[in-house]
Amino acid sequence: MLLQQRSKNKDKNANMWDVSVAGHIASGQDALSAAAREINEEVSINLGYHIDIKDFRYMYSFRKEEKFADDFIERQFYDLFVLRKNDLDIENITMQEEEVQAVKLCSISELRQLRKTKDLVPREEVYTILEKYIFSL
Repeated sequence: MLLQQRSKNKDKNANMWDVSVAGHIASGQDALSAAAREINEEVSINLGYHIDIKDFRYMYSFRKEEKFADDFIERQFYDLFVLRKNDLDIENITMQEEEVQAVKLCSISELRQLRKTKDLVPREEVYTILEKYIFSL
């Protein structure tokens, strides 16, 4: 599983590890197109304009509200997809410095350790689903 470390300059969750990638859907865009765009923007893995839906697996949708400050409340819907890509070479990834400061391939045991040390962006629902999915393969 590919994880990315958020930039130290981010307003929230700076320096924390996160699922790769996360972003927002633009007006008029569907969730899969947004996922492909965010992948290309944040970690420069170009999928091209034609997304083959069989490469993505829809996993889960949920709604979350978080208060980060008195003037910073997020209310978002999340769609979780897994991109199944066997030939990913981490050495060929170019990171968008404003968003990402490091990437790494992570095993389940490493993911569990990051969860224990609270070094992951708090998305417990996501990590639980990812673990179950990976064990089912």
